[in-house]
Parts: sequence; C-alpha cells; structure tokens
Amino acid sequence: MPRTVGGVVCSNENEEVMIDLKLPVFLVALFVMSGCAEQSCTGSCQVSVESDHQMYRYRLDGGNGILEKREVSGGSWNAASEKPVLNGFEVASALGINDKILVSHCDVSGNRRMLKFDPQDESWSATHFQTGGCL
Repeated sequence: MPRTVGGVVCSNENEEVMIDLKLPVFLVALFVMSGCAEQSCTGSCQVSVESDHQMYRYRLDGGNGILEKREVSGGSWNAASEKPVLNGFEVASALGINDKILVSHCDVSGNRRMLKFDPQDESWSATHFQTGGCL
C-alpha cells in the first residue's frame, strides 16, 4: 500500500530504489568531501596532501615511488621519507585522505597490503592486509 511522505506518494518499489541508491551516493559524496581520489599506478601516478604548512607528494615512476615535500607557499620539492619496500608486492594505487597518503600494494596471489604515510611524524606504517584484495 502506498504511503505519503511530504506530499509525495511512495510505493514500496520506490522506497527500495531509494535505499539501493543511498550507499553509492554516500560513497561518492564521502570521496568528494574528503578530497581523495584513487589513481591507477599502471605507469605513472601522483597524489598530494597538505599538512600544516607542508605539501607532501607521492609519485610513482617505476619501482618503489618517491615521497617529497615542500612549503605550501611554493618552492622546490625535497625528499621526505623513504617508503618501506614490501618484498613480493608491487604498488597498485595511491590515494590521499585528509592529510594522509595511502599506498596499496598487490602480490602475484592477489593479496593487498596498505601502507600509510603520516605527515605529523613523517613515518610510514602498515595499516591493512587483505587476502585476495587485489582480485
């Protein structure tokens, strides 16, 4: 039986469609509002975040990638902190969330490992391991 919400007649079918759409809309809004965008690293990728008066940039030009920093106001990029090498894993993607940089790695079995860079203490830490996360 249809019901009226705010002057609009809603059927059960319409409500199911609305519920199905809420999660994708929420996820898109979350990514837009948090300023993050995942980039495929199948060649060259780059992600930047800002923390206090520093800008941090992680870029992949083959190998392990390079983390650099500079003043937000400008200037040249300088080496910041070397990302740990994860033996048996290759960089798959990088994204920035707020002031953190997350780098996703995959192995030949499809397992995923994540490293997070924290600009407050300029260090990398392992944050997540997912069996089959790259499949």
